[in-house]
Amino acid sequence: MTDARSSADDAVRELNAWLVTVPAGRARSLLDAVPIDAAASGASVLVLDADMVFGLDHLRSALYHAKRALDEGSNVSDSLAMETLLYASGERQLSSAIRKMSVGDRTERIVVAQLSGDVTPADGWIHLQDVSQDISHERLSKFGISVAELDTIGDRRPEDLVLERVAAVDVLKK
Repeated sequence: MTDARSSADDAVRELNAWLVTVPAGRARSLLDAVPIDAAASGASVLVLDADMVFGLDHLRSALYHAKRALDEGSNVSDSLAMETLLYASGERQLSSAIRKMSVGDRTERIVVAQLSGDVTPADGWIHLQDVSQDISHERLSKFGISVAELDTIGDRRPEDLVLERVAAVDVLKK
């Protein structure tokens, strides 16, 4: 267990993420091109709809849980990127995770997350902040957080509910 935790901790240290604004209709081409370019240099990246990412802490947690699952053999995917996507989504099924987190034709803001290796950001890529600046009830609802859940948080940060969803994937997978 110590080795798995150490490996997962190491994976989180490698994480970098950028917010990228693209014209409508261009996000899917980045979804295809960025991982291929990264793989050519030995890096692993994930391209996500920025509206479904609630800051760098969200991605750190997802990557940590994904790496730990891969190290312990409790993963549902053989890919670090797909396992991270599953955790980031807070969903149990990869198909649901892909629908929830993937970019679409109307997506104009994406997140490029470097999970391993080194990625050189392109011009205009902005480092993702620890916490998303625009956490609206609408975004949280789109992520699957209910009004009833929001009513229970008191003084806690709304993004804590997202982090709870990430951690709950371990329970959902069993």
